[in-house]
This record gives sequence, C-alpha cells and structure tokens, in this order.
Amino acid sequence: MTTYLLRRLLTSILVLFGVSVLVFSIIHLVPGDVVTAILGRQKVSAQQEAQLRQQLGLNDPIPVQYWRYLSKALHGDLGESIRNYVPVSQAITEQLPSTIALAISALILALGIGFVLGLAAAIKHGTWFDTLAMSLSVSGLSIPTFWLGLLLILLFSVNLKWFPSISTGSSFSALVLPALTLGLPETSVVARMVRASMLDVLGKEYITAARAKGVRESMVILKHALRNALIPVVTFVGLQTAYLLGGSTIVETIFARQGIGRLAVQAISNRDYPMVQGVVLVVAVIYVLINTITDITYTMLNPTIRLK
Repeated sequence: MTTYLLRRLLTSILVLFGVSVLVFSIIHLVPGDVVTAILGRQKVSAQQEAQLRQQLGLNDPIPVQYWRYLSKALHGDLGESIRNYVPVSQAITEQLPSTIALAISALILALGIGFVLGLAAAIKHGTWFDTLAMSLSVSGLSIPTFWLGLLLILLFSVNLKWFPSISTGSSFSALVLPALTLGLPETSVVARMVRASMLDVLGKEYITAARAKGVRESMVILKHALRNALIPVVTFVGLQTAYLLGGSTIVETIFARQGIGRLAVQAISNRDYPMVQGVVLVVAVIYVLINTITDITYTMLNPTIRLK
C-alpha cells in the first residue's frame, strides 16, 4: 500500500509539472507578438510597449522565465493582473468559494436524485419505471447546459418568479437555479451508472447464494449488493467533483454569478494572460489532487484490487 501511495504521489507531481509547463506556455502560444495581442488597437508609445514587455518578463530567456514563474507559483505568487493590477492569487481566492459552493450543491443534487433513481431503476429492472427513469436520464444528458439554464430562468424566474435570474450574493435562492443547471445533467449520469453497477452486482453468484439462504431482499440489496456497487460511483464522484469545479464557467456566465469560471472568461476577453494562467493552474491542481484522493479511496474500498 505504501509503495502504491508513493508511486501515485510521484505520478501526480509529474502531472502537475507538465501542467505548469503548459500553463506557462499560454503566453507564448499567442499568435504573433504577445504584447501586441494584449494592447490590441490601443495606440501606445514604444516606451510603454517596452515597459509592458519588461513587466511580463518577456525579455529574459524562456527557461529563466519558466523557472521564475514556477518558483513564484510554489510560493503562492501567481503574478499580477495586467488589467486591474491586483494579485492573481488574491482574485482567485476571492472567487473560489463561490465556485466551490456551486460545485458542491450541484454534486449533492446529482448524487441525491441520481442515486435514488438509479437504485430504484435497478430494483425495478425491466418495468415501466425502469424505462421511464432511463428515458429521463437520456433527456437530461441531451440538453445543453446553456439551454437548460435559459429554460430554468424562463420558467422559475420570468414566469413563476420563484428565484432570481441573476445569481448574486450567497443566499439559498440565488444558488438554486445555477445548481440545478449544473447538477441535472450529472444526475442523469449518476442514475445510469448506479443502475448499471447494481444490475452487474445483483447478477453475481454470492447474491444468488444469499437469496437461496432466505436472506430478505432488502438486506441482500443494502448489505451485500450496495457496497460493491458503490465502488464505480466513488470514482465517478471524484472525477465529477473536479469537472464541476472547472465546468462551472458556462453556468456562472449565464447567471452572472461570481466564480473562477467567470473570472477566466473575463480574463480571456480582456487578454489578461497572467489571470488566465493563474485560473488554469489552480483548476488543474485541484483536478489532480481530487483524482489522487479518489484513487486512494478506491483502493481502500476494494482491498482486493492489486496495487500495481
């Protein structure tokens, strides 16, 4: 187990190193001269262009630039915005709690509804309920996120006036529609995964043996089948948590909600490359960390897995 953990941590470090290289390369992959791209059609003097180039550290060799960027990043310094002149780490720290709250709310919604729906569909396999549940799941996966958000605004904000269309503040009512928009498609995925996993486990020989011994069906499902069926779901939860954190960009934009997704969109629109680099790096680090924790949890839930 210790060897596996060390190997997994080493892999994560290598992945993060590769991510840092890619994030650093963002400012060098801009077509043409990056200073010209940042300034756009603004008429500035040669001295101002040179000042911006010096501010971005573009006069140094690329290895020196990368080492300086990596050293600062390891100390929590992600640079300074070239638009509003605030530290990138400060801006991300201020916006990250809003995105985390949205992602967790969407995940709770997806797990709560999707788990019950998938479990019931597996128990009622082959019935009208199973068909209806899976049809709803397919429908949920087929609706684009931006379109779902607009439909929810039209129904619950414009017509029923239950929730605000603009998600400002930290109130519960401001969080409902963004969480539904982000979580409902994931509900469909959870339902289908739980159903497939339960049906696979219910077909195992030890389940048949338990039933032959006269064990009550509820105990067969809850005690014998459910635990093994949850293992793939744990992996999914880990992956989707990271996805929801990074995939909230569209939802935050639709509902004008603060968060790192909207921060990234604004930074791209403003050609604020240090801010874009910072947001991408933070999201990538969170994604890698969550995946590492998920892998470790997976092996703890299922000790029979060979740790190679």
